[in-house]
Formats: sequence, structure tokens, C-alpha cells
Amino acid sequence: MSFASARLVAASTIVVTSLVHAADPVRLNKEETQQAISGKSITYDSRGGTSGATTIFFAAEGRMTMKVTNSPRTSSGTWSVDDEGRYCIKVISGTGADGCRHLLKTDTGYAIRTGRGDIIPIDKME
Repeated sequence: MSFASARLVAASTIVVTSLVHAADPVRLNKEETQQAISGKSITYDSRGGTSGATTIFFAAEGRMTMKVTNSPRTSSGTWSVDDEGRYCIKVISGTGADGCRHLLKTDTGYAIRTGRGDIIPIDKME
């Protein structure tokens, strides 16, 4: 095999490999998370489609509302971002669990990492 052919094979291998393997999700820092969600809603499927999508609205002043599609209830509370870049919610009225989640940037948009380490794609952020 000539040197030019070997370079072509090596370059093709790199291109194919990068197409097959998606980049690992990148965890956002505190400022990036605040900028990404403040004044916006995120919608994701938190339970594999069994109870519908969860939508959380993060008001700029630190209040939040949360609604699950298949539930008549709406929860409200507060949100903040900790020093690790996790958004944290505290439910004041309604149902839902308090907790903190990492916001991740992916090849296709955003996702959250649960406390168990599961990565859940965000279907909509607006």
C-alpha cells in the first residue's frame, strides 16, 4: 500500500469513527445552567412514558411551576443553581420531589442527569 493510500484509509477511519461515536454529554457550570433555564420551560419524559411528560417553568426570579401531562395537579416552589451547576428545586405546594439535577449539553440539545446517574433527554426547552 502506498503512503497516500495509507493516509486515505486512516483519514476515512477517523471520519467513520467520529460519526459512529457521539460525544459524551458535557455538564454545564453554574453560570451556563442559570443562563440556559432562567425564564424558560423544559419538558422531558421522566418515567418512560408511563405518566406523561414533565414540564418545569423556571421563572427568572427563582420561582418554579411543575406539571406532569397525565396529572391534573400543578406543583410550585423555588429553584436555584448550586456551585456544582445543578439546578435545584424545592416544592412548596403540590406534589413532586425536591432535588438537584445536572443540566447536560449533548450533540442533539440538552439532557438532565438524575441522582441515580440516568441521562434523560430534554424534549423541549423554550
